[in-house]
Amino acid sequence: MLNNLLAGKEKPAMMSPLQLMAILGLLALPVIEITLMILVGQQIGFLATVGLLILAAFAGILIIRWQGSSMLLRMFDSVNNGRLGVSSMAESYAIIFAGSLLIVPGFLTDALGLALLVPPLRRLLLGSVLPGMATPAPNRNDNTRDGTKDRRRRWRSPRRSQAEPQPEAQKPGEPVIIEGTFTRLDDDEDRSR
Repeated sequence: MLNNLLAGKEKPAMMSPLQLMAILGLLALPVIEITLMILVGQQIGFLATVGLLILAAFAGILIIRWQGSSMLLRMFDSVNNGRLGVSSMAESYAIIFAGSLLIVPGFLTDALGLALLVPPLRRLLLGSVLPGMATPAPNRNDNTRDGTKDRRRRWRSPRRSQAEPQPEAQKPGEPVIIEGTFTRLDDDEDRSR
């Protein structure tokens, strides 16, 4: 493809405005970050600037570790309460992304990461990216997004009493009965041992 493009046999594909903005943003981000680091370094000093960047990266690592371990627990909790785990997973991924932004050296990415850690801002951002995410989660006793009761029965794991029949309780003074199978060995084989 590249050879055909260089030879003039193919016309280059047009980029959409969104793709062009993304490429320009990725190219401008390092320039903006370096400029901000220089400006902050002039105000508070070199060591303090480096210390803040290291502290932010360490905080980002801790956030990612904490969020990764608790994401599955929240997802299973929402499924057990009869809700889809989509909103809790989207919030978990947003928090992991915030931790990743804190790890990237620079004050602009740190500010964006900190903004994603604030729950109202995170919900607002998720609501703009994923419609329907800005609405509050339904009550634990409700089965639908709008808070009304769903008359269908929610899925629950079967309890032991429903899955297997329980043996009758033994009455005091009765002999213990153990159910099982056995194989009778010939008495001749037992004597030869």
